[in-house]
Amino acid sequence: MILIDVGNTNIVFAVSANNLLKKIKRIKTNENKNKLKKIINKIIIDFAATNRLDNDNVAIISSVVPNLNLLIKNVLKKNSIKGLIIRSTDILPFLKIRYDLKEIGADRIANSIAIIKNKISNSIVIDFGTATTFEVIKNNIFLGGIILPGINLSKETLIREASLLKNTKISKTNKVVANNTQKSIQSGFYWGYLLSINGLIKKISMENKFKPKIILTGGLANIFKNDIKPQPLIRPNLTLEGLKIIGSIYYAKKK
Repeated sequence: MILIDVGNTNIVFAVSANNLLKKIKRIKTNENKNKLKKIINKIIIDFAATNRLDNDNVAIISSVVPNLNLLIKNVLKKNSIKGLIIRSTDILPFLKIRYDLKEIGADRIANSIAIIKNKISNSIVIDFGTATTFEVIKNNIFLGGIILPGINLSKETLIREASLLKNTKISKTNKVVANNTQKSIQSGFYWGYLLSINGLIKKISMENKFKPKIILTGGLANIFKNDIKPQPLIRPNLTLEGLKIIGSIYYAKKK
């Protein structure tokens, strides 16, 4: 089974072979469409030849970029692979969702399925992607969440709009108050987001009267992991894990 997570910044590919995630590859979403088509076709040909592929000739797709869906499905079809783009209505038998089904992102559904399948019934999943999203799960029910501007997106916007500021890598600073521009940017983004995240975790926990496990995923999860409270679990491939589970359940049901 081929797994494809189409995000606003990256498209992430993997295969499920012998019930394990393998061959994880990441490409930029904003490539020229002709170039993107060629890159995806090359990846699909390589993935389809994987030994002991689970659910042969099937691809499970999570997408928040609808204008790429047809391109991807056409590449899959060309290689005799059936593509299933997951929708919230496909998931209702496996996940109770208290959210507008027309608006919930497929990646957030996949994240939630992965956590529940791992027998974590109460959790807050924080995904550091183009947006920083929170998924709140209580008693195995997706209650809803929060969407914040993504950290890298916010930083890139700041650098672009402020001509005297230079791009800098986000990292932890020893002190909040900095004495140069680079450290000031690093401090603002690290401590600003960290205090926001910890504050939101506390607020969500109080509002819902539960003690959730905190799950971090996405590119910047490792930077914040030591200062987020309570101590989080890191699951870098959480969305892919969820897609693998969804695919396995869906096709087992079809048989």
